[in-house]
Amino acid sequence: MSRLLAVLGKDVSASLSPKLHTSASLACDLGVVYTALNCPSASDFVEMIRALQVLKARGCNVTIPYKTNAFSLADEHSPASKALGVANTLTFEHGKIYADNTDGEGLQRVIQGLDASCLDRVQILGAGGAARAAAWAVHSLGAKEIFVSARSKADLVADMVDGTARPLEAVPAPSLVISSLPKDSDLASTALRDWIDVQTTPRILDLAYGTLEELSPLASQARAMGLRAEDGRGMLVEQAALSLVRWVGGQVSEKIRNSMWEALGSRV
Repeated sequence: MSRLLAVLGKDVSASLSPKLHTSASLACDLGVVYTALNCPSASDFVEMIRALQVLKARGCNVTIPYKTNAFSLADEHSPASKALGVANTLTFEHGKIYADNTDGEGLQRVIQGLDASCLDRVQILGAGGAARAAAWAVHSLGAKEIFVSARSKADLVADMVDGTARPLEAVPAPSLVISSLPKDSDLASTALRDWIDVQTTPRILDLAYGTLEELSPLASQARAMGLRAEDGRGMLVEQAALSLVRWVGGQVSEKIRNSMWEALGSRV
């Protein structure tokens, strides 16, 4: 019997999650059916969650802008989702909703693959759910200094990790800049010019991701300037693999991870 899974967000029509989970399901014979469901409003999101429960779905991923709503709907919460106050993974079991957050742990795994010096002076752009996951990840990995730059609520994220809140402006000499800005926002398009000190050649990690063929615009612009840069597909794979094993059991295997990367075509 197939297990129904989904990703929910305001507009997930371009989400790569169905490709990742379908690829892993076929490679590992997991019997998963994974779909993308747009929820134009918060009330639509709640109704969709209830519909998935009626359909006896196993769970769902949640993305912008409903991670806080997902957390509030849950009956029980994992330590990670409690620490962050947001959920990107919901599991339906025994009539209850269990909330988890695999973004933080997924990002940890990505950052562990970077140079250790990247954690000397970290700047995070934005103050939403993804920024909270980024702050939690770098703090747990021992970042020496953490700065959160945002138009508002930067202090809420900075206070989580004893970091420093700043207006949306450049932090001098960062070693790593993590952007949680929406891919198509005006802020993201001008980030390298206005919000990032590029003179000291920081590593750039954009949590947004591009298409199967191209990096996100921010990561692509950064590489064109000679900076080392990645977009969010590494985090996408890691958090997806973690979510999948929450639903089907077991551990994240290289077979799951590799099948998801194969669905993306290449590690650009």
